[in-house]
Amino acid sequence: MNDNHDEEHGSFLSKLFSKKGEPSNQNELEQVIHEASENDVIDEDTEDMIQGIFDINRLRVSDVMIPSSDIVAINLNATLEEAAKVVLEHGHSRYPVISEDKDHVVGILLAKDLIPYTAGLKTLTGGIKSLLRNPVIVPEAKHVNAMLKEFQQNRFHIAIVVDEFGGVSGLVTIEDILEIIVGDIDDEYDTQVNSENIIRSKDDGSFIINGLTPIEEFDEYFETDLASLADVDTVAGLITHVWGKFPKVGECIDIKNFHFKVLEANERRVHLLELHVSEKTDEE
Repeated sequence: MNDNHDEEHGSFLSKLFSKKGEPSNQNELEQVIHEASENDVIDEDTEDMIQGIFDINRLRVSDVMIPSSDIVAINLNATLEEAAKVVLEHGHSRYPVISEDKDHVVGILLAKDLIPYTAGLKTLTGGIKSLLRNPVIVPEAKHVNAMLKEFQQNRFHIAIVVDEFGGVSGLVTIEDILEIIVGDIDDEYDTQVNSENIIRSKDDGSFIINGLTPIEEFDEYFETDLASLADVDTVAGLITHVWGKFPKVGECIDIKNFHFKVLEANERRVHLLELHVSEKTDEE
């Protein structure tokens, strides 16, 4: 069985390196992987996953963290009912617990640790402070691959990220890192795309566009042909392709007679866009 595996492994590498020989550095290897995808030796998903592995070696925690402004935290003085309400509203499994503000994280609260008390199976004494796990603190400059290894070795899933002055700049989870490799990981709390709400008109004549709107549906709705501009599946994919990078919230881009403004986005995906449509010119 091992012999068969070695033969298949060797055959795969032979296909990759058959034209240019073995690469001598990472840039050459990435080019070989890209050409292998273009020549259908591997599919695009495989290329994306391999590229994700390369990316975690380059990126720092600051590149993938959830910024402090987006952190959902629970106050140390919150009652059991108040903490449970936050968990119910946001659906996360872990929450930073703060004393004064987000720069003062005193621990991590796991949602599952609340269950015995909210179910009446146990009585909570000493407030939620008695349920806290010690927070793991990491610097912004920490490399993502090192962060992933630390997650794996020490069996924790969330870390608080601090800047050079010790202020909290964000948090990072093991899911954030894995998504670099395998793409977005949706769980039961992630919003599912409703086909009736992917394009929503506003009273002022503009539109709200879900980033996951299939490009074909966008073209059909607006009687256009943006799909011809790039080999992408969604509006978010087109925006990223034309931009040449992942756009940030508030940034704008014009594609033909469509003016897009990013309303919601993270480092890996454009979630929500505002769209203004102008009159077509003769050239369009």
